[in-house]
Amino acid sequence: MTPSGRPKKPWWPSSMLLRGESVVASTGLVLAAILLAVMGGTAYWTFRVHRNAMEAARIDEIHSLGLILTETVTSLLSSNELSVTRRLLADAARTFDLDRCRIILGDGQVIADAEPSRITLTELPATWSGSAVAESSAQTPDGLLSLIYPLTVPGRGPGQLDLTANVTNDIAYFWEAQTGVGIIGALALISLLLVYRRMRARLGTMGLIREALLAHEAGGSEPATLVIQGTRRAEAEAWNKLVTEKEQLQEQVMSRRVEGILQSPVQSGSELGNALEEMWYGFIVVDRNLDITYANGAAAAFLDTSPDEIRGAGFREIAPDKHVVELLSEVASATAGNRVSVEVDTRGDGGSDSDSGGGAVLRFTMRSLRREDPSAAVIVIEDVTQQRVADESRNTFVTQVAHELRTPLTNIRLCAETAIEEGHADPETRAQCLNVINQETRRLERVVNDMLSVAEIEAGTIELRKDDVRLEALFEEMQTECSAQAKEKGTALEFNLPPKLPVIKGDRDKLTLALHNILNNAIKYTPQGGRITVNVDVENDEVTVDIVDNGIGISEEDMVRIFARFGRANDPRVAEITGSGLGLSLAREIIRLHGGEIRVESQLDKGSTFSVRLPVHAEAA
Repeated sequence: MTPSGRPKKPWWPSSMLLRGESVVASTGLVLAAILLAVMGGTAYWTFRVHRNAMEAARIDEIHSLGLILTETVTSLLSSNELSVTRRLLADAARTFDLDRCRIILGDGQVIADAEPSRITLTELPATWSGSAVAESSAQTPDGLLSLIYPLTVPGRGPGQLDLTANVTNDIAYFWEAQTGVGIIGALALISLLLVYRRMRARLGTMGLIREALLAHEAGGSEPATLVIQGTRRAEAEAWNKLVTEKEQLQEQVMSRRVEGILQSPVQSGSELGNALEEMWYGFIVVDRNLDITYANGAAAAFLDTSPDEIRGAGFREIAPDKHVVELLSEVASATAGNRVSVEVDTRGDGGSDSDSGGGAVLRFTMRSLRREDPSAAVIVIEDVTQQRVADESRNTFVTQVAHELRTPLTNIRLCAETAIEEGHADPETRAQCLNVINQETRRLERVVNDMLSVAEIEAGTIELRKDDVRLEALFEEMQTECSAQAKEKGTALEFNLPPKLPVIKGDRDKLTLALHNILNNAIKYTPQGGRITVNVDVENDEVTVDIVDNGIGISEEDMVRIFARFGRANDPRVAEITGSGLGLSLAREIIRLHGGEIRVESQLDKGSTFSVRLPVHAEAA
């Protein structure tokens, strides 16, 4: 108080603070400064931890890749698979973003490199000299990790696998975590501001009460100041009483307004009625007798009736399922919960493959209303057919993938166990096991690549890496790889190639995958003792590849089914042979992307002929 009896003014500018606010202003500023410091420290710490974790993960990834490549490359070089080795290194460098991925023989010659221009030795020699190197790793200050792995090709000589990769991540990778910290900090500051504003309002009110009492003591005669008097406790009680009365009055007014809105009927010409008519959800209001008092157009469409017929009708007569009526009766009579949902499948036999051509999966959500309302319950109808179809497709996909991957994984596990238990005593058994593991691994790789390619095609993200494709080399590789499979099956395989084949423009890897899928199907579904012929012809700027077999054949009704994703023939003999149902679907899409087509002619128990036609583009080399 000043000598004149007036309260002291705060040192804060009056234009910035409310009366009575100076008590908490300094505290709010300190809390804001502490919060900003904490968020800044958190951002810096998460940045460091995230960066170190990603660099460690990158180093572990490159090291694991080096160990796997060392074992795989040693096996491939032992089998003279030089082209496969080079393709493997190129794929590994592209997939794992390696700066360098190469194999150096003991004499210093580069026999394989992800960058073909760096290869100094084109053919794999029978033997070579040199000394084995030790495994080593080094990391430069700029983030480059260099790894060297020794390898020894039995009976030929030593070598080394040289890998170099960048393990320092771009700063952009860490923006996600920093953005999250920034959002949390912003939310915290907003929350602090809201809390501060709330406290300021309360303390400002108390400051006004205090100043009013002081003014009254100083001789004020305003009527409002006479209401607040007495001790501090009496002041709080008096103020709380006034606030409580005001809040109660506002609640009563609002309650009456809401009650009036809820009790008023929904008219089709009103704003609420027009809004409900535009909804894509079905909306129905029923009374205690389950008679419909209101229904929008979407509800009439879902229940297969007209808007004029549904209004005033009984819900029992038009409901698609008795269970919906039972649940609605329980909701309307308040014997069930306040909100109940149930789904009804009206698609004929209830499956996604129904031939009825109509019906849907409808979700009925029912909720009871208050007892004083004239209506008993509201019903919201949603069409969830696409969600259920997506669920069924996902389940089918998971089942097919599990079935297709189980067999090779089982074979790999059994062969690995056999090699561990008997490999030391019997080198021949160990070699056979390793060969089976190698074959099954390639089989797994083909299955996974098929699935990824199908997913890319369906998503519309597949890209063709067009380049010159030498058909002579492509068919030579096919003959080499598939002859062993046909021989093991006991099937004769013959290639009839013209003297000269053109060089076309296309994606060599994907064309190889498509032709392999068709030929592997022929080998798979041709019984022992059968015959498969691959006829290649070039005429009128078009390459035609006919794959003819005398296998089990395909019925007419299965002709379209076999080209569908996961589609397989209904022949019982097909069910006994493992397959994913992806090969022909993927092959057709790849050939179409190259501007060609696939045709099939088949007779049951007599064999099939798959004809692939590819255009020879003028720009081919």
